Amino acid sequence: MRIREIVMSLVLLSCLPGLNQLFAEEIIGEIVYLEDEIEITRNSVALDYVDIGTTIENFDLLTTGEYGLAEVALTTEGSPDATIKVSPNTTFYFELNQLKQGNKTTLGMISGSVSMKVRKMSRSQAFEVRTESATMGVRGTSFTVTTTVAGDLLITCDEGRVSCYDEDTELFAVPGKAVEKRAGEIFRAIPVAVSDLRTFKDNWYAERLSVFKSNALKALRGYVVRYLTLVENFNQAYNRLYRNKEIISKWFRQDSNGTMGSTMENMREKKKLIGDLLRLRRVLFIFERVYFRLQELKSYYDQGYGRGTIKAGLTADAFFRRFERDKDELSRKMARIRYITKLYSIRNNGSFPTDAFSTDESSESFLNSDFSF
Repeated sequence: MRIREIVMSLVLLSCLPGLNQLFAEEIIGEIVYLEDEIEITRNSVALDYVDIGTTIENFDLLTTGEYGLAEVALTTEGSPDATIKVSPNTTFYFELNQLKQGNKTTLGMISGSVSMKVRKMSRSQAFEVRTESATMGVRGTSFTVTTTVAGDLLITCDEGRVSCYDEDTELFAVPGKAVEKRAGEIFRAIPVAVSDLRTFKDNWYAERLSVFKSNALKALRGYVVRYLTLVENFNQAYNRLYRNKEIISKWFRQDSNGTMGSTMENMREKKKLIGDLLRLRRVLFIFERVYFRLQELKSYYDQGYGRGTIKAGLTADAFFRRFERDKDELSRKMARIRYITKLYSIRNNGSFPTDAFSTDESSESFLNSDFSF
């Protein structure tokens, strides 16, 4: 299908009834337990106050501090009945996408560790966890996803079954068998006693952290090289989207006022934004994860790990000075993209361009896939 036809199919969805109801449907859950520090970024800004009972909205970005613990219950009808326990030093986001074939809830895992209890879902519901290197699909499952600063991944399951897959491989985590994916390697299954999952996970993390510390400069080099390419692509894609700054600013004002344009007005504006927004979210998926990984690496660098030369003419110290200079503006840009996507979703009956095309697929390949808005 041609790009023009795809774009028209997206914007015509705004003719369907129920747009105003979507303002109320942005709430997807709430915090039911909280210890110490957690930050929620919503509509491109951090909330001033977060406590037990604070609602969670679609596209919220959550970050726990060094001692932060939280538990989130998903409560919206569009999402499965699920509880997410969040460990310290964890960053992730929620996206609920209302597709033709049903609702898909995505927990976008950026760093840290989360444990999930996903109860039985209807046929029209789907729940997945996505990291930089893999996707976990679940149905009625209790499991934990853990990442490391070097990009290693561990999935443990104490009930049900978790499908763990990337572009090449699929394995299943079940009680008695964990799934591991080390940075740059393929999935592999690891036998584990169900009664000892916590100890196994803690020992695995400690071992992988020890390996990282002994090769910190190598890990840092890999992420810096990716970052230097991605940050340029990200800024270029962001600037292309902001060629339509008038529309974006208008949507921000309308959201502040609780208003929205007419159906035809929304159609015209979405059509102008959709192509650049698709391309930008494709870049964002990996760039955001590399950005937050470098924040983690910076904390270890400050402890003395990863010192040395990244490449000719660039030391780790010089890179992090540049990174610290640019990170706040980059963080604001990433938050705005999530906000713009949210406003697009509201104007499109809860459907939005996903980052499912975040692999090396071409735009044409993605647009010709069975993805549906």
